[in-house]
Amino acid sequence: MAALKGMETTALKKMWRDLFGIEPPPYNKRFLVNRLSYRLRELAFGGLTKETVGRLEIMDDARRPHP
Repeated sequence: MAALKGMETTALKKMWRDLFGIEPPPYNKRFLVNRLSYRLRELAFGGLTKETVGRLEIMDDARRPHP
């Protein structure tokens, strides 16, 4: 993951396509490095638990204004 910082943006965008299967967003290199680093850790060690995802969704719903 430390090697990501030294990679060219073109290579980072290719890695993004390989890992996510979609075109990379038009953000800066720092964003790509951070998000790719997270994705590599996620693949290696697993992502968030279903319980944690559920809690985050509840928190997100609570923050939205209700009519």
